[in-house]
Amino acid sequence: MLARFTPSQRLPVLLAATAALWALLFLFAAMAGFGGRYRLHPDDPSLVPPLPRIDLSQAHSPLETLDAYAAIGQRPLFNADRRPAPPPSNGKSDADSAPPPPAAPLEVALTSVVMTKDVQIAIVTDNKSGRSQSVRLGNSLEGDQSGWKLVELEPRKAVFEGSQGRSEVELRVFDGSGGQPPTPVAAAPSAPPARSPRGAANAPAATEQKQETTPEQPAVQQPIPADMSPEQRSEMIRKRIEERRRQMREEAERNNSK
Repeated sequence: MLARFTPSQRLPVLLAATAALWALLFLFAAMAGFGGRYRLHPDDPSLVPPLPRIDLSQAHSPLETLDAYAAIGQRPLFNADRRPAPPPSNGKSDADSAPPPPAAPLEVALTSVVMTKDVQIAIVTDNKSGRSQSVRLGNSLEGDQSGWKLVELEPRKAVFEGSQGRSEVELRVFDGSGGQPPTPVAAAPSAPPARSPRGAANAPAATEQKQETTPEQPAVQQPIPADMSPEQRSEMIRKRIEERRRQMREEAERNNSK
């Protein structure tokens, strides 16, 4: 049974049928090889127009010689006084060309040396200001003595190099003289004894207890003789330190027992 279309539906159906028919025609033409033998036209040099020839023999520059423009350098247009600027001084001022001031003399004391596998540091103290600073091997000092550079470092010696040459600084060893005495350890104040009817009888006991709680004052140590060797001085200092530590332990034990 054929479908019947109204007059308003026939036009779209005809357009769709026409498009489908054209698509089928192009499909058959493509399958038949239509347009498959298309090739570019071969090159033909005779079709290329010849290049024009340019004759430069009659050409001339509109610029004149350099002498005609000498007034530009003698009277610069962009200078307020229309005078040429003074020639440069090779990029160096008077301050740069002046010789640097001489470095201050090396006045430091080597107090410590730190030497590891990766780090080598010398700790020095300024003899004038007393300020300590650490400097790595290859670096320079700070402050007024920045002209000195640490070039060599040994366990007991540091070598600095500056404009005045090389200077060696020996490690300062404590000889026992100078410095500050150790701070005495004060005993804690004890509570006053309770009063009793027989105060006179307890007075001697309180006096005796007060005498026992009084810490022993450290004995005045004699200075180390200057004619001793460094090993003997170190041994004597070590013994004095051990003696002082023993006294402090005894004082602490007495204070704790009370």
